[in-house]
Parts: sequence; C-alpha cells; structure tokens
Amino acid sequence: MKASRPARWPLLLLAASGWLALLSTGQAAGSAPRVAVTVLFLLVCPGAAVLALARPLLGPRDHSGDAMESVALTVTVSVALGMLVTAGYYMTGAFTMPRAVMTLAGITTVAALGALVMPGRRRQGERP
Repeated sequence: MKASRPARWPLLLLAASGWLALLSTGQAAGSAPRVAVTVLFLLVCPGAAVLALARPLLGPRDHSGDAMESVALTVTVSVALGMLVTAGYYMTGAFTMPRAVMTLAGITTVAALGALVMPGRRRQGERP
C-alpha cells in the first residue's frame, strides 16, 4: 500500500497564495482588497505551508483536538515567520512591504511544493 499524501490542489493554491498577495500590494495603500488579501495571507498561508511540510515528520497522533491545534499552530507559525522576515529586513535597513511579502511568498511556495513531493509517513502497522 502507498503512504497517503495530502491532496494536491489545496497545496497548489497555497503555493500560489503569496503571489496573489504580492499582486495586491500594487493596489492603493489602505484599500479593502489589499488589506484583506495581505492580512489573510500573512496570518494563514506561510504557517499552513510549513505545517503541511512538517506534519509527516511529527508522527502518529490521536487527532482528538486536531482542528483547534491546527488553527493555533498555523497562525503561530505564520506570525513567527512574518516576524523573522520583517526583523531581518529592518536590521539591514531594507524593509518594504512588497519585499517582505515576496520573501514570505517564496517560503510558502517552497514549503507547499515540498509537501507535494515529500512522501508521507507510513501508518503504524502498515507494511513497506
């Protein structure tokens, strides 16, 4: 039996989400679509992509609090990545919003596409 992998289309949408957010930074500052797309991307997408890549490494779980755990981890990892990228650009004196979003879009794309090609772990008791 093959090891299960995550569905393809959500990961492909996740990989493209950062580039949509980067396109939205070209709109007028403070416009509703720009703010909505950028905030949604910054709070959800980098963390979701990194967690999709890391989930097979975490091993078997009981899934009792899976939904709330996933939401909390997704937001936390997204905010942490955003802070690291922003701090790095501020320390070098090179911070701009499009630059930070482009870096996070790259991280998100690499992680989401990595989750597509990374083989899933076998379930306990499953034969090779």
